[in-house]
Amino acid sequence: MKSYKLFLMIFAFAGFMWACESTDPFVNDVMVNLVTGNFDAALQVTNDALEADPGNYVALYYKGLILATQAEEIADPFERGPFYAEARENFERAKEIMTGLEELPDEYEETNETIIAFWADEYNLGVNIQTDSLFTGAFDDLQRSLAHFRNAATINPDSAMTYQVMSSTHYQLQDADNAISTYETAMSLLSPPMPDDFEYLISLYLIEGRFNEAIQKSDEALALYPDNTSFVQFKADAYIQSGQRETAIELIESLIAGDPENPQYRRVLGTQIYQQVDQITQDVSALYEEIFDLERNSRSLSGAARDEAEANIATIRAEINEKEADIDALTLISIREMERVVELEPESESANFILGIIYQNRAASLFDRRNNAPTNDLVMEYDDRARDTLRDALVYYERAAELNPDNPENWRSLFQVYTTLGMEQEADAAMRRAGFDE
Repeated sequence: MKSYKLFLMIFAFAGFMWACESTDPFVNDVMVNLVTGNFDAALQVTNDALEADPGNYVALYYKGLILATQAEEIADPFERGPFYAEARENFERAKEIMTGLEELPDEYEETNETIIAFWADEYNLGVNIQTDSLFTGAFDDLQRSLAHFRNAATINPDSAMTYQVMSSTHYQLQDADNAISTYETAMSLLSPPMPDDFEYLISLYLIEGRFNEAIQKSDEALALYPDNTSFVQFKADAYIQSGQRETAIELIESLIAGDPENPQYRRVLGTQIYQQVDQITQDVSALYEEIFDLERNSRSLSGAARDEAEANIATIRAEINEKEADIDALTLISIREMERVVELEPESESANFILGIIYQNRAASLFDRRNNAPTNDLVMEYDDRARDTLRDALVYYERAAELNPDNPENWRSLFQVYTTLGMEQEADAAMRRAGFDE
């Protein structure tokens, strides 16, 4: 059964055909063969016409229409591509000839509409697979969806939207390289790209460790959207992840120097630096576990083997000390900047909450050191420092809860801190507000 769209395309072009009937008598034959699905015969008619006159844009249009229609009749979307590619060539050649005429005919726009119609069919087929209620994200379904998007891009390579969804599909297929390259194509078609487009592509660069490209794209975004601080954050993140921590700090501090009352730059610096703290803290935890295993195993060793194990433990402790010094230095920067944000935005729930998190995680690091301290004096010292730090966290968590008492996250954090500090009544009240008793 031929699609209703095919009939619409043919009759939308009827005036065009009748106007050219005296010079293009092949049109009626093409219509009959196309409607009956006799594609080979229809193509032969157009090829004969083009052999007689290579500049016959009517024949070129119909050859494109025949090939695109033939593509849609193929059940397997993976096999449609070559037909769409050839159809596109004929449509483009027809448009090229029309633009060379003294007056651009109406059929030029009708050709564009035909291209868009086939593009829309393939695009929607790809989208429908992923939006179907039974879609599970299975590999085969994603590949089939991607095949439709590729067909859409073949017949109409000028649609940024096609490459955007192709990128997402590639990413779902864990193909980051193609996710990036197809979105780069989408960006080249947008004038200009929106902030969300930059954020998506920069995020992909960061995930894949392509830091120089992330920095370059962040600069492009800032040139277009200078007030969007998220791109400063992306740029700083790229510097930090590539080991250029000082450059990241200098970048944001230069912005702060130029606008010292802007809380957003300070928030970026505070949160961005703390992401690095979080990563170093995880590294330290893993090293403590390694020491625990080495010390346990060394008890059964003697002689040279025991000496080697103790030397390894000493090396790891030195690495831990170095990393913990980094943690301390970076945490102080984060606290300094976020405290300034709270001063500038005292009614900001998120700023108070973030500062509470930084202090709470700082306390967790001190407790970790307490648990691994070699002497009782150090155990007591770290314990006291950790509890003092938790009391600092309370100040900001309580302020966040005061600003937004309906946010259960504020009360969950308070419950954790109250419990650790042995504040039982306060912990019970926070537990109820957090919904733990429901």
